[in-house]
Amino acid sequence: MMIKHILLITFMIAMFSFAVYGENQAMQLTITQMKNSTWTDQDISYSIYVGTITNTGTSMVYDATITPESNFNIQRRSDVWKLDFVDAIPKDLQHAKLHFPQYISQIGLAFNSSFTFGYITKGSEPAIFSISDLVFTK
Repeated sequence: MMIKHILLITFMIAMFSFAVYGENQAMQLTITQMKNSTWTDQDISYSIYVGTITNTGTSMVYDATITPESNFNIQRRSDVWKLDFVDAIPKDLQHAKLHFPQYISQIGLAFNSSFTFGYITKGSEPAIFSISDLVFTK
């Protein structure tokens, strides 16, 4: 009976460790955004945002998936720059997954390094992004 308890506790600790690792992995990259400009066309407002992705962890990151969760109301692929689309022809631009541009994927993003990207969105609020699927090797 004691062995079952020890195995259960060991299993629970291992599962907690994986959960914490996965959570910390996504926190290795941060995204900050700043509105560059806003204008109105036919009573619809548009905004340009410049985002910065920073590696706050200790490992080199070669790629990551950046997923817009809300307020990413782009009209065409060219409304995003310095990020690549995961799918060559995304079906839904507002929810299309993005990832590092090729030049970052080749050299990696070192600790305390960052790169900028931009986008034009319909509206005045910044997009909310989630980060997943970090790649630590070439």
